[in-house]
Amino acid sequence: MRLSDGVEWGIHCAVVLSFLPPGAALPAGRLAEYHGVPTAYLAKHLQALSRAGILEAVPGPGGGYRLARVGARVSMLDVV
Repeated sequence: MRLSDGVEWGIHCAVVLSFLPPGAALPAGRLAEYHGVPTAYLAKHLQALSRAGILEAVPGPGGGYRLARVGARVSMLDVV
């Protein structure tokens, strides 16, 4: 089974976000830099995951993205 690049990066980001302490968030730019992909490209996929209820978008200076629920309750199928 071949996953699209966007799905693959969504999975990678969900894994990284699962290691954040409770209440913390990472900006899309930092996630994109970490994975070596363009910020606009990754932001589009992070927004889709946010609309799907997998990620939560946090506004403000300390904002970014975090998992909307405990990492153990997010499956790879959810992200796909």
